[in-house]
Amino acid sequence: MNLLLVGALSWNPERLRSLHERGHRLWGLWSRTMAWEQGPYPCLDDCVTPVRLEDAARTIREQAIDCVYSLYQVYHRRLWAAPAPGVEFDVWTLLHALLAARERGEFDAPIVRHWGSDAQQLDPAVSRAIDAHVFCNREKRDYWTRPAREGGCGLDAFDGCEVTAYLDGDRPKLEFMNDDFSARLSDRDGEIHTVAVGRPFGLDYLALARRGIHVHVYGNAYDSVLRTIARDLDPSVARSHRVVLRHHLHVHPSLQPTGSDWDSVRRVKSAWVREFSRYDAGWSYIGSPLPWAPLDDRAAIASRAYTLLLAGLPVISDVRPGYHRYDDIAQAGVAIDLVDYDGLRTNLEREIRTRERSDAAVRTRASRSFDASIDELVAVFGRARDAYFAKPAHERRRFAPKPRRLVHFSASADPVSVLRGLATRMALTPAELPGGAIPRRGPLRRLAREIALKLAGGRRAGALASALGDAVHAPTPAAPSRPARSAADAG
Repeated sequence: MNLLLVGALSWNPERLRSLHERGHRLWGLWSRTMAWEQGPYPCLDDCVTPVRLEDAARTIREQAIDCVYSLYQVYHRRLWAAPAPGVEFDVWTLLHALLAARERGEFDAPIVRHWGSDAQQLDPAVSRAIDAHVFCNREKRDYWTRPAREGGCGLDAFDGCEVTAYLDGDRPKLEFMNDDFSARLSDRDGEIHTVAVGRPFGLDYLALARRGIHVHVYGNAYDSVLRTIARDLDPSVARSHRVVLRHHLHVHPSLQPTGSDWDSVRRVKSAWVREFSRYDAGWSYIGSPLPWAPLDDRAAIASRAYTLLLAGLPVISDVRPGYHRYDDIAQAGVAIDLVDYDGLRTNLEREIRTRERSDAAVRTRASRSFDASIDELVAVFGRARDAYFAKPAHERRRFAPKPRRLVHFSASADPVSVLRGLATRMALTPAELPGGAIPRRGPLRRLAREIALKLAGGRRAGALASALGDAVHAPTPAAPSRPARSAADAG
């Protein structure tokens, strides 16, 4: 197919190379968004042709574009990076302009929108005019469409759409799931080693250290790792327990090559298996790291889980039936449950003895690659085209936008949304808060703590660095490779 990509590509933009490798021809119209995911994308220079907004309608017409494919996350303008050449408008401005051009007869092609789990805002008029919606999971659509009395947003922006699907679209490229497995650190020193890829959320580092569980933290190259750790580890506690924490907490340089060319991305991500397979298990989100509404929390996807599966690692999570990020790994047989830290130690010891969940991760990892989703995604494009061209020309091109209005969701940086979310969280009782299995403070105390942590984040991070000393950026020596186990061996 000929596809015009519109929007931003999230953490794994190079995954689109797999579409190119399958023979699909790609053009890209990139939107403003957060720095870590904003285009242009050097890793796609040789397989995606950049397009500016003023040339988009002509490109669709002259290049016989089969489908406009808009993706993925959507963030509030207060969080955007500075504009870049050819990256000047938000995704709603781009889609609004394309829909208006289509109504004028400048092109005739369907528009598909793929929704990520972190969409902070939505343009209802644009969404109603989209020809197909692909949701990252059913929980996301439930949050947006269920009535307010049930905790939803009560939106009707998808009701008239004939084509809908459910597919997570930001997964690692299959080629990075190689068999370059390393010998595990635990086999060498007899201790338990876990890894947090990206920002660590909700970990009790002292409780883990006291139980002999190491935590190796890799940042995402944008957020301060120590500032994130300081949310959950008070510097005064770190100073008082510096010996045990220095032994068990390790901060490594980031292995997230955002903004790099394809050779650099390939070199770094091809080493992910070798680097991360040294550990016994990896961490999902613990608790609710962002101010999601309860139903929105159920839809959140911890994309780091796919990175862990890539390396053949089981995933540690607090127990949350009905939450996508827990059900997905539990159904795959790769979840290590955290109810309390003594139980976690027991569960990790059992995993080290049996490697049962690690073997399951190796067996299931290919199915969690982007490549495994391509056939289903392309089938959605085909269904969208069939439904679109089955309509009369005047009907399929119709676009009647009302005055521009964005709906902001719970995690948006919109000031009104922030105040509404604070009020909602203050009204919740402790029993209603997500993750009740992990001890929590009352809502008001939690709110005060969050505000204090934001105001004092830099100071706490500096104090924590001083307390931890040589634990910061002190990578463990590389372990030798271990023979790869086939799916038959793992079974």
